[in-house]
Amino acid sequence: MATSPVERSLDASIKDGTTFAVMAGLGDPSYVGACALVLGASPSQVALLVTIPVFLGALAQLIPPFFIERGFSRKRLFVLGSFAQSLAWLPILAAPFAKGRAGYALLFAGWILYFLAMHFTVPPWTSVMGDLVPAGARGRFFGRRSSLCFVFQTASLVLSGAGLALYKEAGHEELGFAVVFAGALIARLLSTWHLSRMHEPPHVFRDEDRFTFAQFLRRLPTSNFAKFVFFVGFMNASAHFAGCLFAPYWKKTLGYSYWEYMAVATAVVGVQIVALPFWGRQADRYGNKKVLATTSVGIAVLPALWLLSAHVGWAVFLQAWSGFFWSGFNQSVANFLFDAVTPPKRARCTAYLYLIVNTGLLVGGLAGSWAINHVPTSFFGLSWPHAFWTLLGISFLARSLTLMVFLPRFREVRDVPSIGHVEWFVQATREVTGPALNLLGALTGKENRDR
Repeated sequence: MATSPVERSLDASIKDGTTFAVMAGLGDPSYVGACALVLGASPSQVALLVTIPVFLGALAQLIPPFFIERGFSRKRLFVLGSFAQSLAWLPILAAPFAKGRAGYALLFAGWILYFLAMHFTVPPWTSVMGDLVPAGARGRFFGRRSSLCFVFQTASLVLSGAGLALYKEAGHEELGFAVVFAGALIARLLSTWHLSRMHEPPHVFRDEDRFTFAQFLRRLPTSNFAKFVFFVGFMNASAHFAGCLFAPYWKKTLGYSYWEYMAVATAVVGVQIVALPFWGRQADRYGNKKVLATTSVGIAVLPALWLLSAHVGWAVFLQAWSGFFWSGFNQSVANFLFDAVTPPKRARCTAYLYLIVNTGLLVGGLAGSWAINHVPTSFFGLSWPHAFWTLLGISFLARSLTLMVFLPRFREVRDVPSIGHVEWFVQATREVTGPALNLLGALTGKENRDR
């Protein structure tokens, strides 16, 4: 039973994470994009919907460090942001009833408020969690926490997808969206309550720990952390160039039903239940740089794999592939930040990291929303059935180039065992397959005994 303030805070953090995950599943960007399509939005408008609010949200991350450095409570800041994110669902759930341009405007405005509020919470929450979780256990703790969260997110994704399908079959598609989004609002309110129960450790800040964004950029040639940040930013920009258009590709181009749409949306989340604890253990043992290198390869080849087939079964497999590698990548990005930055600088460095990342998302998304209407369907002598496939080819080249140029330029910051990628891969494979084979053997033995 949790007794100390730290234990109670970590317990509250897990409960916050699970309720936040329910909100994230009910209000998944794929479903918000589908709602925009129902309101008459074009593919380019959907791309802007999942791009511009995210970037504007990143700008909100620059505000909390200003208050934290002047003695404001970090806990009060992230509780306030969480409550504001709850209220953002009000215009979003009203949008389906407005329809047309007014509906899209409400959806867009609510989605902007959603990301402004969410990103406002990130620097203070990250700063507090970095103080609460021991350095040597961050990979395992966040891996377990995230894995549990994805159980709840997967369940809510399935529930919302099934609900939307049933409401559409009954002729009440707009009401279905409103009900799902109302559930997201309630879940975020519960999340806010759990956040309010967390303990905030003492925080000491010195004037020499303050530095501007311009100073951060000037350190790029020499700063290991700055080089890491730009690697993450370019990888996200390369991915979002095509990623911002998957919702209209699945719904409009391929004509997926809500059941098929739910399957591909769930696959990317469901696989992370198993993946995150695995990546967390590997990062604690061998370092976040090792995980980033491995997952970046899986992320880089993903667009090329999408070119092989448009079948929904293949889409589900690739979504699972995406969830497996992106989960390790994103978790190691967060943990690398904890390891590389001292606590007083953590809030500001978090803001700068996600400003660069979301600037990449903005540039990639704007480029993708323009390119989908202008790129040819023939590329280097090859002909594609869809213009979106050209964007996938460009995204593959951009991700591969980012991997080759930026990954070698930063180093691991923790003392970890020196191990080659092949040897590490063999050991990691054994760690995964050993328990799986033992379980299979036990089940097989039980089946034979039953016979």
